[in-house]
Amino acid sequence: MFDASDDVAVIACSHRAGGNSDAAAALLARGVREAGASARVVELRQYRVLACLACRACAAEAQSRCVLAAQDDVESLFHVLLHARAVIFASPIYFYGLPSLCKTWVDRSQRIWEARRKGDSWLAAVPERPAFACFVAGQAKGDRLFDGARLTLKYFLVNFGLSLAEPLGLRGMDAAGDLLSNAAATRAVLDMGHAAGKSVHHRSGASHAPRS
Repeated sequence: MFDASDDVAVIACSHRAGGNSDAAAALLARGVREAGASARVVELRQYRVLACLACRACAAEAQSRCVLAAQDDVESLFHVLLHARAVIFASPIYFYGLPSLCKTWVDRSQRIWEARRKGDSWLAAVPERPAFACFVAGQAKGDRLFDGARLTLKYFLVNFGLSLAEPLGLRGMDAAGDLLSNAAATRAVLDMGHAAGKSVHHRSGASHAPRS
């Protein structure tokens, strides 16, 4: 589990192990470490994530808690976003968007949105921090190939005090090994990891977010 000794959380969003976005996650973590910060890869597929019930119970509850909180691992994943000093998403692109497990997690953040809307003190105390994203697509064309995922992540993360930088979009990465066999793409992913690691150094005086 991610804890206060970790600087950067790298969220691996693929349902499948060993693909190009997993390779990207490993490169990102390596880049962070090369920049002098610590990194931990968090694989979403290892967590149980139930779908939002759209019950709006969180809107009325004093701490904006979710009725499903004790039934799955979503709160552990939210803990990562609330406590990391920087976050990087490494995700494949499915039909111009995020994979279903990741999108289900995003939908469960309704409780965080409600807490922000109501000005809950535990969330208001969370500091502003940077976020990054590396999108890996098998499709080689499409002017707006990454727009859906970018917008979803941007407005998901803002509720956690995370500001998304311009994502890195990699095209034509379909077969396993395509990323690692492309020197330019590999370099670009490492550079994003370096940027995330350096961003942590620039915020060395910032404290970690409080527990919700």
